[in-house]
Amino acid sequence: MLNLALLAFTSFVVALSGAVVPGPVFVVTVSESLRRGSLAGPLIVIGHLILEAFIIGAILMGLKVVLASACVRMVIGYVGGVTLILMGLFLLRTARSFRMGSDLKRAESGFVSHGLIAAGFLSSGSNPHFFLWWVTIGLPTMQYCISMAGVAGIIAFIIGHAAGDLFWFGLVSYSIDKGKKLLNERAIRYIIGGSALFLIGFGITFIYQTILA
Repeated sequence: MLNLALLAFTSFVVALSGAVVPGPVFVVTVSESLRRGSLAGPLIVIGHLILEAFIIGAILMGLKVVLASACVRMVIGYVGGVTLILMGLFLLRTARSFRMGSDLKRAESGFVSHGLIAAGFLSSGSNPHFFLWWVTIGLPTMQYCISMAGVAGIIAFIIGHAAGDLFWFGLVSYSIDKGKKLLNERAIRYIIGGSALFLIGFGITFIYQTILA
């Protein structure tokens, strides 16, 4: 039991190593937490974890070579870059039309959970570094857990990994939600707009890096 707890803790820390690095999921969590409240983070993470479940399944079925191939990385770079740019443009439109009273009240009273889950799925899948993290860090950690405890090891890995993502993005979402009461409408617009520009810049960078590769 102690060995499994240690494996879960190792997975937890490894997950944090990827989660704390600012990226699309972080940006979407910040912007949506401002509009929808502290539950935005956990719901976005659900979408993120759904995609990771597919990746774990693919790895277990022997798709490591496919995920690591230059061709797949090129496709991820272009498709991911374009998706990030489109998401950024959507957020820019949101920033321009944002109204403190109506938007926050509507978001808090009518949670569009499937939209947030989809945002977590798309923002994760559009980030090439997300897939590279899995190939370079996630996969070796998972293999280590399996070698130490077999099926129980993979369960410990999944629990620890999910806990790490939920802890970090839940904390970010909660902090942003509580802090929004100190922000005026213009400040929130600037934060959402800044997040949008970050996504667009992120997307352009990925496309540029893919061209140079």
